[in-house]
Amino acid sequence: MQEQIRAVGKIFIGFGIFGLVVSIGLLIGFGGFGGLLAFDPGAKRNDLSTIPLQRLGLMVYVVFSLILSLPLLVVGRGILRWQLWAHTGGILTGAAATLLFPLGTCVGIYALWVMLLPETEPLFRDAPEANRNGRAG
Repeated sequence: MQEQIRAVGKIFIGFGIFGLVVSIGLLIGFGGFGGLLAFDPGAKRNDLSTIPLQRLGLMVYVVFSLILSLPLLVVGRGILRWQLWAHTGGILTGAAATLLFPLGTCVGIYALWVMLLPETEPLFRDAPEANRNGRAG
C-alpha cells in the first residue's frame, strides 16, 4: 500500500510539471492569452461572440491546468513526506485533476482510488517522524 501512495505522490509531481510545461508551451505557441482569445479575422465585428469556440475551450483548459499545477506539486511533495494534510489534499487535488481530460482523468481516478482506501489514512497518521521529514523512503 505504501508503494501505491508513493506512486500517487510521484505522479502528482510529474503531472504538475507536465501541466506547467504544456500550458506554457501552448501559451507561447498561440501568442499568450491574447492569441488564444483572438477574434475571428473574417468576422465583421469584434466581440466575444466572434472568438472561435475551440480557442475559448483551449484557453479555459490552459488556465485550469496552470491553476492546478501548483497544488499538484505541493500535495505530491506532501504525500512523499507523509504529511497528514496531504491525504486530504490528495483527495481534493485528485478530484480536480479528473476534469483535465484525458490524462488528468486517469491520474485523478487512480489518486482517488488510492487515497480513499480505508487503510490509507492510518498510514498518514502513524507515519514515522523520519518519513515526515523526507529522510526515509
